Amino acid sequence: MENPRLIVSEKERDLMRSWIIGHTAPDIQVRNSLDRLYKELGTADVRKEEDMPHDVVRVCSIVDVGMPAGRKNGLQLVMHADADLKQNKLSVLSVLGSALIGYRQGATIMWKLPQGDQTITLEKVDNSRCDVEALRE
Repeated sequence: MENPRLIVSEKERDLMRSWIIGHTAPDIQVRNSLDRLYKELGTADVRKEEDMPHDVVRVCSIVDVGMPAGRKNGLQLVMHADADLKQNKLSVLSVLGSALIGYRQGATIMWKLPQGDQTITLEKVDNSRCDVEALRE
């Protein structure tokens, strides 16, 4: 199964590349996910902010995902420093976070998670509270 091409804004692409380069991964699985995301950012469909579709997973999106182990609702993708799983805030530099960024609502993707290769379906993407301009390095 081939994953769809990522869609990202120029600012998010540049920020994520910077975050990935500067991040010390805690284990090989996280490093592999970040390496894969970095590579996919190189072939992404990069758009101006005003041309971004409303249903693309971004840094700040709140998503519902379906996975073989069950559904996860209300996960918010955030910068690594703001991650807090007790509040459903998932780092974009985590294995699952790096798997979701840049895909559209309805997409089904294959990604290597701690449980092995998993099929993930993006069931809902909410960007109503996103402020991409507030993102920082």
